[in-house]
Amino acid sequence: MATHNQREIDANELFELIRSISKYIEKEIKMYALGGTALTILKLKKSTRDIDINIESSREYEYICKIFEQLGFERISTGWMTQEGLKFDIFHGSNIMGTELLENCITNAKFIDAFGNIKLFTLPLEDIIISKLARGDLRDFNDIKAILESEDINLNALTQRYKKTMENSAVANWQQKLLDLIEIHFKEWNFKIDKDLINEVKKWQ
Repeated sequence: MATHNQREIDANELFELIRSISKYIEKEIKMYALGGTALTILKLKKSTRDIDINIESSREYEYICKIFEQLGFERISTGWMTQEGLKFDIFHGSNIMGTELLENCITNAKFIDAFGNIKLFTLPLEDIIISKLARGDLRDFNDIKAILESEDINLNALTQRYKKTMENSAVANWQQKLLDLIEIHFKEWNFKIDKDLINEVKKWQ
């Protein structure tokens, strides 16, 4: 079984998939799009390999899993695979692959649209950057670059939020990952280098 979708899907295909699932949903479900899924929805990237969704409520999480099972989706690792080979990674609660997102990331989420009883949101861009930086592979850095080129992100505020998030998370080398971003990748991307910020991060214990 492949760990990713065999092809990438764009926002319109994603909306159509959620719309088709909503026909079977009889209770309200709040879905919070993460990572590349959120960026695709927000038109910051053209498509995404996986459909990454967080469902905060235990009741809603158990309910959607029951619906997916009834629809014949196959249970795999953290999520589900549709009959068409599209992979849903469903996360529950505030922990996303070791990153313990701050509580207000849900309250600050952006409402996108309602598909029947499914209410679709995207996490704040700052928290998307934080979760991607915590993982820190090349694809994540490329997504971070796309956000920073398109949106007005306060780098100092982001840095402090990243530190606060990582202090409650189980992420290895998180300080170095931030330095790689603001020191190495920023130079590669011809972004402004903030030497004071770099020195501040280096002093973190």
